[in-house]
Amino acid sequence: MGLRRKTGFGLLFLAFATTGCGEGPVEIEPPEEDLVAPFVGTWDAEAFTVTSDADTTTVANLTMDGSFVINIQPSGTYTATLVYGDLSPIIEIGVLRPSNSGTVTLQPNGGDPATSTFDFVQVDYLVLDGPTRFDFNLDEVLDPAQAHIELQRR
Repeated sequence: MGLRRKTGFGLLFLAFATTGCGEGPVEIEPPEEDLVAPFVGTWDAEAFTVTSDADTTTVANLTMDGSFVINIQPSGTYTATLVYGDLSPIIEIGVLRPSNSGTVTLQPNGGDPATSTFDFVQVDYLVLDGPTRFDFNLDEVLDPAQAHIELQRR
C-alpha cells in the first residue's frame, strides 16, 4: 500500500470503540461535555510532524504534501481525515476523551486508543504531542514515533 501510518490523533492523528470476542459492541462511556467543549469545532493542521523514536533525525512532515482535518462534536465524537501525497485519504471516526490532567485520548472505532498531551496556545490554536506509530521506510511495519500536531480552529 506504500506509505502506511497510524497516528494518534492515530492522529494521527492517530481512538476506537472496541468489540469483545464475539460479544458484540462494547458500550463506551461518553466523555464529560464540559471537558469536550473547548475542543468542539473543525480544526486544520498548521503543522503535523512524526519523528522516529529510533532516529530523531528521521521526521515525516505530513502537512508538506498533505492535510489533516479533525471535526469534533459536542458529544466528543470526531472524524479525522488525513490526506498525504497521492494516497487515498485516511478517515478515522471515534470519541475524544479529554482529562483534567492535560491529556486527551482519541479512541477510534475499531482501533487502539492514543493519548497525547494538549495545550491551548490560544482559544483557537491547539498543540498535541504524543506517541504514535508510523511506517517511515515503507516496509509496512509501523515504527514507534512521536507526533506533533498544531491545529487551528476554523
